[in-house]
Amino acid sequence: MPTTLALDIGGTYLKAALLTPQGEMTHEPVRCPTPAGAPPATVLEAIATLVAPLGGFDRLSIGFPGAIRGGIILTAPNLGSDVWHGTDLAALAAARFGRPARLANDATMHGLGVIRGAGIEVALTLGTGMGFALFRDGVPAPQIELGRHPAGEAPSYDDFVGDATYRQAGMAAWKQNVLTTIGRCAALVNFDHLYLGGGNARHFTAEELPGTVSLALNAAGLQGGIKLWRPEMDIIYR
Repeated sequence: MPTTLALDIGGTYLKAALLTPQGEMTHEPVRCPTPAGAPPATVLEAIATLVAPLGGFDRLSIGFPGAIRGGIILTAPNLGSDVWHGTDLAALAAARFGRPARLANDATMHGLGVIRGAGIEVALTLGTGMGFALFRDGVPAPQIELGRHPAGEAPSYDDFVGDATYRQAGMAAWKQNVLTTIGRCAALVNFDHLYLGGGNARHFTAEELPGTVSLALNAAGLQGGIKLWRPEMDIIYR
């Protein structure tokens, strides 16, 4: 049975963990800073150094912070470089590590780690920017880059609820922005449940959130990698 190396390429950190065939982590996730403004080859070398102590694996699942279509990266707004546009990162990773690889938007991979697979579900991730993924009965919808959409009060939702606003505006104002965004997501897609994840979701408690919203452990961004290899996920590579 295959062991999966799950990778989360974030605007701030690179994270990795080995997953058993059942999707359990074999150890605590490891991480290192994401090389600022680096091209794909440099990021892959940083990943190789990061995961070298973990041991062998049979395949890779990669969560990436940008728009992806047919396995090709269209945008990478939080990596500070346009050299990612048009990159087939899964092919590059497969060549570098000698193992098959699959690529998905990081919010999609995060959602796959927590969704129940029934009804309309949303994964909203709070980190350097904002990630958004929509699912219907466990299957990802075509990717919607809500983080890049104008927020009205800010140039985009990446700015409205991103890490820079959390640090500059303060906790109370930032939390209100997040709750406003959740309300708008509810009005937009009428979700049955929303999962709030990403590094900055830790600043919330369950009591501060609506009943249709749950906190998702940050590790879900890696654990969702096991589901990228299920047949029903083929839809996101078309």
